[in-house]
Amino acid sequence: MNEAPEVRITAEPQARPEQCLFRFDRILFPGTVYVSDPAFAAEHSPFLHALFETGGIRGIQVRHSELLVTLAQKPDDWREYARAIGSAARASLPGEGEVLSDAALAQFEGHDAFRAKVQNVIDTRLNPGLASHGGFVEVVDSIGMDLYLNMGGGCQGCSSAAATMKQGVEVSIRDAVPEIENIYDATDHAAGVNPYM
Repeated sequence: MNEAPEVRITAEPQARPEQCLFRFDRILFPGTVYVSDPAFAAEHSPFLHALFETGGIRGIQVRHSELLVTLAQKPDDWREYARAIGSAARASLPGEGEVLSDAALAQFEGHDAFRAKVQNVIDTRLNPGLASHGGFVEVVDSIGMDLYLNMGGGCQGCSSAAATMKQGVEVSIRDAVPEIENIYDATDHAAGVNPYM
């Protein structure tokens, strides 16, 4: 009998101290989705449900082969959480297929539906245009109806980044998702190594 190959996972604490990025050696979901409702996870994704069961998680963003886990509060040390999340992920990862079905996405409510609308604007309107400059924008966090966005690639450190954020990114998102309150630029622009301008 052949054993399933071991799942390789790396963990990288982020600049926002309550977040850690987990990278997997396989695709988890073909796009980007955010889940903060443990009841939704229990009904639609055994994998995400197992992660929420480790405790203290405010939300999980799944993007291709990555999980961005946000805790309800900053931990003293991410290592304990990372081990628990890694163990739960390995034990519950589906052998084949994605961790969340397209049909489940239609069931989003509340905050997760809000994040899904924002993500749709980013995927369909913003990132295709920013890609022509080697850049992209992503949601790194949301609290209530406030968004924290990161600009990366050619946008990080670009002299036009502030104008792009205010006049392009914010306007597009607010037009499509008018319930948004504040939008914060969480980008470390000083760390940009290949700005477009």
